[in-house]
Amino acid sequence: MFSSAGVPARVKIAFSFVLALMIAPVVFPSIPPQLSLSEVVTSVFGELMIGLILGMSVALVFLGARLTGMIIGQQAGLALGRVFNPMLDTQSTIVGQLYFFAFMLVFFAVGGHVAMIRVLLDTFQTIPPGTFHYSFSVITLMEQLMTSAFALAIRLAAPALIALFMASVTMGFLSRTIPQLNILTIGFAVRVFVGLSVAGLSLPLAYELINGNLIDNMILIRGVFGLD
Repeated sequence: MFSSAGVPARVKIAFSFVLALMIAPVVFPSIPPQLSLSEVVTSVFGELMIGLILGMSVALVFLGARLTGMIIGQQAGLALGRVFNPMLDTQSTIVGQLYFFAFMLVFFAVGGHVAMIRVLLDTFQTIPPGTFHYSFSVITLMEQLMTSAFALAIRLAAPALIALFMASVTMGFLSRTIPQLNILTIGFAVRVFVGLSVAGLSLPLAYELINGNLIDNMILIRGVFGLD
């Protein structure tokens, strides 16, 4: 979200500078008065690793929304119509854009952006500068977040997938009953209509799933950094 290509570089720099000014008075007392060049480089590398782990963890949270759109788009025949997503700096399907922005709205509504900044600032208390050590729990965190993203994608896409399956079965019976019917031409329009309709109708019901997934993932992230 903060590293998106849609956010101007000046805004990113200003935001980082303000955060640095806010946290500096808290961090300075925990820094040794004299550090060698190698210790400074090691400390900076450790802080970068913490930021990368936290950023990757939050990015994996949004992976579920992107996968949902990809699954529905592939099954409905909309995968060819791709659009550029500036928030992810990549291409995605139209349905993927819909679910991504719905996920983003829920993320802001439940205060996910505030929780993300809070985790970042709290890490300076549990992991003072220069004390970061890589542990196997980081790999476990990534594995759990990816599993959670895939599970969320399947659960969000389930209504549309079931409706598309029923539409395929119905069109199969129609093609056998009325051979003169051009099922390829009609079937494409029917699948697009069914996929978009069911996805749109089920989207308001996805709030609880998305909210619960965000809360569970933030708990996992805080647990890895010792912020329980």
